[in-house]
Amino acid sequence: MASTSNLGSVDLLILAAYAPELVGLRRLLGDPLYGNVSGVVVSCKTVGVGLPNAVAGTVTRLMQLRPRAVVLVGTAGVYWGTSAQIGEAIIPRRVQLVATSECEGRGAMPEPMGRTVDCNPMLALGLGAGRTPTWELANTLAVTTDDSLGARIQQATGCGAENLEAFGVANACALQNVPFACVMGLSNRVGGSGRDEWRQHHKNAAQGACEIVSRWLVGGAMGLPHA
Repeated sequence: MASTSNLGSVDLLILAAYAPELVGLRRLLGDPLYGNVSGVVVSCKTVGVGLPNAVAGTVTRLMQLRPRAVVLVGTAGVYWGTSAQIGEAIIPRRVQLVATSECEGRGAMPEPMGRTVDCNPMLALGLGAGRTPTWELANTLAVTTDDSLGARIQQATGCGAENLEAFGVANACALQNVPFACVMGLSNRVGGSGRDEWRQHHKNAAQGACEIVSRWLVGGAMGLPHA
């Protein structure tokens, strides 16, 4: 059971783009979305939708709460080239910043610009109940609404799914040396039907991601860095 106390530094900061993606943690943490679970002080916060908001929001939350680690929960669209199904949840090993113009050969990111961040392997392993993560998650600047473009992104990057905030959160954490991992519920196939599928499935997909984090916390939060 979770118990609440005065807000301050926390052991684990759980982030999401917006509040509905955190609803699945209320059963464990109550409406304040803050508490002590198996000796781990947990706080849940939002950072905003999209890459720019996610960067700014994450920096603000890190400064406020000084967590030992960060876990991002949310939803992602899965590319057609993978075997995963809508409703499954994934735990990526790496997140990539993806420019569609680069995938199409019409643009290029400068070499000094970082474009990948590895998730903390121990956190990801713990969240995955001992299963080694294999997914690569793309962070695009916009939702990919074209089937052929989605296929091109998947082929060019090797990513299995896309999200709008993961790289921003991961990079902000990396710059502050805060271990990071994420859990994404698959809400839609990337492409022309994606938005309609997201509207239909995003609540259950986010719920699934939150359930994984809840089980991990109740089970002792394997892989969480020591204080």
